[in-house]
Amino acid sequence: MRTLLRGLAAALLGLGAAGSALRAQTDPRLVAAVRAAQEGGGDSARTSVERLLAATPPGDTLYPQILYTQAMVAGTAGDMRRLLQRVSVEYVTSSWADDALLRLVQLDYAVRNFDGAGRNLERLKVDFPVSPLLAQAAYWAGRTYFDSNNPAAACRWLADGMAQAQNDVELQNQLSYLYQRCDLRADTGAQTATADSARIDSGAAGTPGAASTGAPPLTSGSPSPTATPTPAPTAPTPPAGATPAPTPTPVAPSPAGTPPGRTIYRVQVAALGTRKGADEAARKARGLGLTVVTVEEKGLYKVRAGAYPTREAAQNAAASLKARLGGTPFVIAEP
Repeated sequence: MRTLLRGLAAALLGLGAAGSALRAQTDPRLVAAVRAAQEGGGDSARTSVERLLAATPPGDTLYPQILYTQAMVAGTAGDMRRLLQRVSVEYVTSSWADDALLRLVQLDYAVRNFDGAGRNLERLKVDFPVSPLLAQAAYWAGRTYFDSNNPAAACRWLADGMAQAQNDVELQNQLSYLYQRCDLRADTGAQTATADSARIDSGAAGTPGAASTGAPPLTSGSPSPTATPTPAPTAPTPPAGATPAPTPTPVAPSPAGTPPGRTIYRVQVAALGTRKGADEAARKARGLGLTVVTVEEKGLYKVRAGAYPTREAAQNAAASLKARLGGTPFVIAEP
């Protein structure tokens, strides 16, 4: 267990995960300690930070930064958590308190303590509403809430994060990659509603789907089941020997503007907060000979490339674009 905790602390120190770059130390002595810990000199790093902490008055503005650095070079996850909590509680007005809270979120997520991660996320949003770390926190909120089966909270955080990430293309792509799960939920709901509407329309027109229920569908103008039905008008009898006109077969209406059976697939290469950034991303994609469209949704400019007849073809294109443009391209279905 001790080995596991040491490894966890080292992993959070290195922060190789996406969307996790936080504020860097400013004092050269602390910078040197962090570098030493990253290069395997954890014991010497901890000793130097402890000496600096002992020589610094608790009221000094450097003190919370030293505590935060001490957490970053801690030998165990328990020590790291204790020190981060001190910064976030005892030095809540310092510029390191929001960093400490986000580190606690990452620490909780790493051990799958989703309740703890959620509490610290919400505290970060409430106590530090203008923190520059909120966009990065949105990445961890998306992962935390999706993994804890709370997609509504995940999508809310991700939408806010994409609006705040602005010109950070890498973070925008990471948030957009997670947010496609929200798009899929919305698409599924819309498809279900459309299918239900088509079934109702089809039943009202007298299709076999309505007949199978054994009763015609009720509409706002239909009589109640207890009312005496009004007899339907009798169709005129055709002259003897005449051939009756065929009854036209009713057709369920297609969604407006959607050609029946036609879906195209595009590859979203970026979702940016400014038109200038989107134009630059579009220019790079066009340089590869691709057709590019930019869609403005929810305050973001989403740059999408290509128009592919199948999802498989679009996925192959997305893999190629990832190698050539970087980021995290993904497939979008458009009716």
